[in-house]
Amino acid sequence: MTDRGDRPCWRPRAAILGFLLLMACTSATTTTTRWVKMGANDQTISRELRDCNAQANAALANEQGINADINATLGRNWQLGGTQGVETQALREQATGYADQVLNNCMRAKGFTKEG
Repeated sequence: MTDRGDRPCWRPRAAILGFLLLMACTSATTTTTRWVKMGANDQTISRELRDCNAQANAALANEQGINADINATLGRNWQLGGTQGVETQALREQATGYADQVLNNCMRAKGFTKEG
């Protein structure tokens, strides 16, 4: 990739690299979520959480399949445009966010609330 003359066009690449590094740093922070429900013991919470995690994992697998199809269709364009890393990361984050939403909705439907 070159701009006027034969000088390398490094600015867009540096911007993409900076964005990816920023995303990696911000996604490294995690918090612990504890689900609570009046009258539920640890065994009940664990069982219900396993059920909801199974639903979230199924949703994640489905989203990953869709993302693989999208990547098969658009991946070459992204590669040529130099945005494949950014696009792949965005798809991954979207799928993970959807799986988290499925988990949260499932636990709330069972009467649990988040603590922490």
